[in-house]
Amino acid sequence: MHSPQPLGPTTANERIDALDILRGFALLGILVANMGLFSFPFIAQITGTPRGEGALDRLAEFLIAWLATGKFYPLFSFLFGLGMTLQMERIQAAGGRPVRFMVRRMLVLMVFGLIHALLIWNGDILFVYAIAGLLLLLFRNVPARNLLIWAGVLVAIPVVLGVGGGLLGLAMGGASAANAPGMREFNALLQDLERRTIETYARGTWGEIFVWRAIEWLIVMIFSAFGTWLHVLALFLVGMYFGKRQVFQQLEAHLPMFRHGVRIGLGVGLPASFALTWLARAGGGDFTSPLFGLWATLGLIVGPVLAFGYLSGLVLLTQRDSWRRWFAPLAAAGRMALSNYIMQSVVCTLIFYSFGLGLFGQIGAFAGLVLSIVIWLVQLPISVAWLSRFRFGPLEWLWRSLTYGRLQKLCKAAVHSPATS
Repeated sequence: MHSPQPLGPTTANERIDALDILRGFALLGILVANMGLFSFPFIAQITGTPRGEGALDRLAEFLIAWLATGKFYPLFSFLFGLGMTLQMERIQAAGGRPVRFMVRRMLVLMVFGLIHALLIWNGDILFVYAIAGLLLLLFRNVPARNLLIWAGVLVAIPVVLGVGGGLLGLAMGGASAANAPGMREFNALLQDLERRTIETYARGTWGEIFVWRAIEWLIVMIFSAFGTWLHVLALFLVGMYFGKRQVFQQLEAHLPMFRHGVRIGLGVGLPASFALTWLARAGGGDFTSPLFGLWATLGLIVGPVLAFGYLSGLVLLTQRDSWRRWFAPLAAAGRMALSNYIMQSVVCTLIFYSFGLGLFGQIGAFAGLVLSIVIWLVQLPISVAWLSRFRFGPLEWLWRSLTYGRLQKLCKAAVHSPATS
């Protein structure tokens, strides 16, 4: 009987480059989509207040909604579920206890998420990932095909409720809701909250920002947790399905599936997302309309479809040597995705909050898009330089050390040439 092998982090030889490249790419899309929340009140998504009045701002906001919003967190969620599955299989093969290990890992991530949400930026997704990751463990022994059925059910629940609620509102004459008693006062309240948010983040003290940030985070958790957690868990399940089917471990055999993914994901996802974005903007941001949330609900389907198109296209490009060389910085950024994700929040809050440049509410959508690309382009060479000397990103090292219960070796072993040995 063989004794269990000592557990340790995934080595460089065990990593799958395509997955790291996808994570690095997802970091850009997530930053582009999050920039509006970094720089502008999240309540503006309800009031419809635009980020800038210029033509470039309007164009940038449309492009971001069409191509980025709701398309990259599905990609990142899929990769998270896939990564969990691969790690559990590796631990199982080594004779370890994957469930106990993953519970520790998710609890540490939950703490990271709380620190991120309450002390840095309240748009955190790590806390939700930790909760969904713990729930994913319940599906560890479910057959691969059944995982897709469960994923479909979890996606269908908020979609059916959202579409049903919108159609019911229309049937009951919801178009006149704007004239309902108290609606004018409610709209004025939202506008006041928007102004107070800008005032707090742009000119408030650190304590005032902390309180406001915590309140916003709690509100988002309460009102969006149900749909968000179900959707994230569904995407985790799809990632687990890919892991159990060993799609990325046997990538060449599954290339036909990714070719179909490009045709369907981009061929259907791009026009469908364009139509939803156009319809949502044509409504003029009337949050009193029953259709206000309908387009976002349908986006729970369209977003992952387009995300799979992005994923499939990148996977196919990684099969070409010339593209793999170009993608090397992406892979480095993806290997330290947690550090880069948190660093994006640190940099952006320093730009927009009062303890930094205090530009909250003053940056239009186009400038925000340019800023997103600049930050991401800076992160790529920094990631390459860091990983040339260290085995992990700084937060990845901390996460691993806390999970394994012992400090992990961070620095790479020095390579000595015969002349200097």
